[in-house]
Amino acid sequence: MEHGLPPVRGDRIQLQQVLVNLLVNAGQAMSDQSSPRIVTLRAGAVESRSLAITVQDTGPGIAPRDLPRLFDAFFTTKHGGMGMGLAICRTTVEAHGGQLSVESAPGSGATFRLTLPYSQEHTTP
Repeated sequence: MEHGLPPVRGDRIQLQQVLVNLLVNAGQAMSDQSSPRIVTLRAGAVESRSLAITVQDTGPGIAPRDLPRLFDAFFTTKHGGMGMGLAICRTTVEAHGGQLSVESAPGSGATFRLTLPYSQEHTTP
C-alpha cells in the first residue's frame, strides 16, 4: 500500500462493507483448493485523481461466460448464493462516484478493482 494517500469522500461503513464482501468472496472462492490460498490487497493512486484498491485471489477464477453478468442482481456462481453481494457493491461504489470491475482468467484467480475519486479538497488540477 502506498503511504500518504489522500482521503476519499464517502460513507465509511458502506465502503468497508464493499471491501469486506470482496475479501469474503475471495476466501470463499479459494475454500476448496489444496494449493496455497493467497489474497492480495493493494491500494494506490491513479493519475493523482483517484484511489484504486485491488483484491486479488489465487482461486479458480471466473468462467468467461459468467463475467458479463457477474454484477447483475440475482446472478450467482455460488451454491446457495443470493446474487446480491456484487450487485450491491457495484451500486455502492458508483453512488460514491467510483467504479468496480473484475478481471479473471480461469485457473488464475480473480482481481477486483475498485476506484474512488479523492475528496475534492485533495485533488490537484
